[in-house]
Amino acid sequence: MPASRTKRSTTLPQTVSPTLTEPRQADDVTKSATEDATAGMRAPVATTPLKPESYRGSVSSDAPLETPENASPAVDEAQDIGDKLAEQRRAALNDLGELPTVDNSALDELYKDIVSERRIDAFLAKSTLYDLERQIWVDIPSATENKSNLTSLLVAVIKTIVNELGHSKSTREIVDARNTEFPHLDDCTQFSKPDIAIKAAGPSFSLPHGDHAVGFSNAASVFDVKRDADVCEDDADQLAVYNRQLFFHQLNRVFSRSLLFTETRVRLVHCDRSGGYKTAWLNIHDHPRTFIRLILGLSSPRESALGLDTTVQWTIKNGAKVAGTIATLDASGKKVKHQLMMGVPYFVKHSVRGSGTVCWIAKNKAGKRILIKDAWRTDAQVPEYTFLEHAKGVAGVAQVLATEDDRVQTKTHRPGGFDFASPDFYNRTMCRVTMECYGSRLHKFTSQRQALAALRDAIKAHWDLLQAGILHRDVSMENILLGEDGAPVGCRGVLIDLEMAILASGPTAGLLTENQAGTYLYQSASILRNGPSDERSLFRVAHDYLDDLESFFWVLCHLLHGYEGVNQPVPDAFSPKSALGRFEHLNAFDASCTKYFYLSCEGPYVWEIPLFWSEASLELGESFRAYMHKLTEAKLKARVTRKTIKNLSIHTLLQELYNKVHHHYHDIIGLFDVALEKLERHGEAPRPEESQSASPPATPPVSCFPPGPRSAQKRKSDTDHGGRPDISA
Repeated sequence: MPASRTKRSTTLPQTVSPTLTEPRQADDVTKSATEDATAGMRAPVATTPLKPESYRGSVSSDAPLETPENASPAVDEAQDIGDKLAEQRRAALNDLGELPTVDNSALDELYKDIVSERRIDAFLAKSTLYDLERQIWVDIPSATENKSNLTSLLVAVIKTIVNELGHSKSTREIVDARNTEFPHLDDCTQFSKPDIAIKAAGPSFSLPHGDHAVGFSNAASVFDVKRDADVCEDDADQLAVYNRQLFFHQLNRVFSRSLLFTETRVRLVHCDRSGGYKTAWLNIHDHPRTFIRLILGLSSPRESALGLDTTVQWTIKNGAKVAGTIATLDASGKKVKHQLMMGVPYFVKHSVRGSGTVCWIAKNKAGKRILIKDAWRTDAQVPEYTFLEHAKGVAGVAQVLATEDDRVQTKTHRPGGFDFASPDFYNRTMCRVTMECYGSRLHKFTSQRQALAALRDAIKAHWDLLQAGILHRDVSMENILLGEDGAPVGCRGVLIDLEMAILASGPTAGLLTENQAGTYLYQSASILRNGPSDERSLFRVAHDYLDDLESFFWVLCHLLHGYEGVNQPVPDAFSPKSALGRFEHLNAFDASCTKYFYLSCEGPYVWEIPLFWSEASLELGESFRAYMHKLTEAKLKARVTRKTIKNLSIHTLLQELYNKVHHHYHDIIGLFDVALEKLERHGEAPRPEESQSASPPATPPVSCFPPGPRSAQKRKSDTDHGGRPDISA
């Protein structure tokens, strides 16, 4: 044990949280960071620009700076690693939003029940690790020039605390993880290297794939270590990368936490479905009891203390999950436990902030497959089960069996001083819904006929749902399931996920919302041009059934452009120059223009479609395109200001469209029936090579919409309608 040292100064560096300039989303938590409570010099703040997610490594800050002329391979590698770390932080913060910094008093609130003050005092009194008189952790030097040695010393101190106070009974092990790669689940080519990991054994943890004994799948929490002289805000943000991967690897996570240590201080990062927060620095020498509680809390043998939902549990054999159960309520409100079906694919939304949807496949007591959906809604959202109750008996729409609401709220895991009134915080409530189980997602189709029949029946279900007073508003590939084998017409495809649905008194939602549902890939051209300031020449309108019908068209486009066979996605389907990639990689306005150009001038006969798709499927894509072009153009023209369309109000023009709602659904479903009949008669043989379509235009026009007062550019196919748009369809 090293000899005692003179007492160190308690004046600590201060840090400043970075300011992001990302556009605010409804689920973002983007408050300005608070100043650190301690006074003194400011720690360095990294200025590396943040980029999309990639890789994680460790970078030594001890190497001398070199110029490009004498740069060594080691310096080049360090720069590459630094860039990739920045990419990871960008991805994490794009998901979580900027994490506001709260006062370090939040650390004192945590884990009060993890260990008694009496036991902590007894430990500090007898242990040679801490000098009560001088108030220092003897084995953690107050200043060090060697980060590697500091990490080893912290590992030893943490091990002693856990072994003597933790009661983990060998289920928790402190691991020096600096040389261990923790693969990322959302991209297996990327990995992290946290400095310290709490390796866990228990009903929620399994060994990671590969040769390593520890990874995100069996880590209770992870820590990083930096020197006071080197630490900056990026190092705290890197913890958000770890927390995010814990959510992805441990599907029953409610929240995740990690720690950043220096030789004098500790900082915590917390993440949940509302985003998260960072704490200000806390002096570990001046606050040894809080330091101990943090270590014990983040290595607790109680999985609920770690942020895990203990109603979902697995049986672990040789480090692998071989069976599992999920507990919920049945239709009568009684507690019931279902057996999870292992090895059966389930749906997971790979994002933390937001609905956090996880769908489990289980068996009820009768042995019938059921689907149990966990999701988090904001306080402003109507619970999904409300719409599911309205949809009972509607063919082609998911049927609800039971509901367990208000399981937990994110605000209960925020510290007392958190600014809940901030417009950037959205409390979320977890709900568990039990539903009937259906087939796989649409992209798992086994034939062209199955894919088109499922899409056709989902459109019919959407129409029936609308007549029941519900507008879906989130049509996508992920929200259409294949029906069970042998399902009758009307049930060959099932529309799911009513989280973004809204009560509709007619063809429109009747409610104008700032944040539109869905992604650019599936959103209509009109909704993409519905921003509050993007289009002053257009009236803003509520999401209506026409937008959802167009979304169904983009789902068909995803099939035609995105798959070259059964279980064969096109490798570069979302490259920036591809048909689909142009919709995803642009901003909302450009995506809208590109989509309208596709509807009006391009279509499947211009952009290359894999030969796997038969002529009947290609003809369906073209006929659906032509039909939706008329509807989309009519709606956009109706939105042009009265200065352009004289003596006609937007409500009158839209109502003329809405009066034909029955015809629109009937006609579109008819297009699918024609294609399915052709496939039945002529088979699904791939098209011959000579039928391959021509190359797309090199550069689409900037704008191709009906011109408004501020628009000086006309689309090539624009014609003068003399005021009234052609709404015949």
